[in-house]
Amino acid sequence: MPAEAGIAAQRAGLQSLIDEEESRLEAPGFTGDNLLAEPHRPLTPETMRLLSGLLAELYANIAKHAAPHAWYAVTISFDRRHVIISASDVLKDEAVRHGLGSGLKRYRTVIESMSGTFDITDDSDNWNANITIPLSVTRR
Repeated sequence: MPAEAGIAAQRAGLQSLIDEEESRLEAPGFTGDNLLAEPHRPLTPETMRLLSGLLAELYANIAKHAAPHAWYAVTISFDRRHVIISASDVLKDEAVRHGLGSGLKRYRTVIESMSGTFDITDDSDNWNANITIPLSVTRR
């Protein structure tokens, strides 16, 4: 399969996942932006599985912990060496401020073991995640 066809198929698969998650969030009243850039090259099957699982976990956390009336955003972009994921939302109440859930902790462990980054900030009511997944894996 030519690289362009592989990239298009992977992007379509990711867009389908994002569309499905967006529909799930719209039902209880969430509104947000979901942006997916074009990869520069095909992703490995392992990276696709990791990215798909991470996105599903991020959207599940938005549904569970974010305020439905407030805006959320999820962006997925690519540079030559990384997948870059950013997510932000407004927490629905003080009770959800107690660290990462077990799902995100698992992803943090995996991504950091690959020499990626996994930064979460909780500023007042705002929750932000900035994550980079390396395209070439260097295990720690």
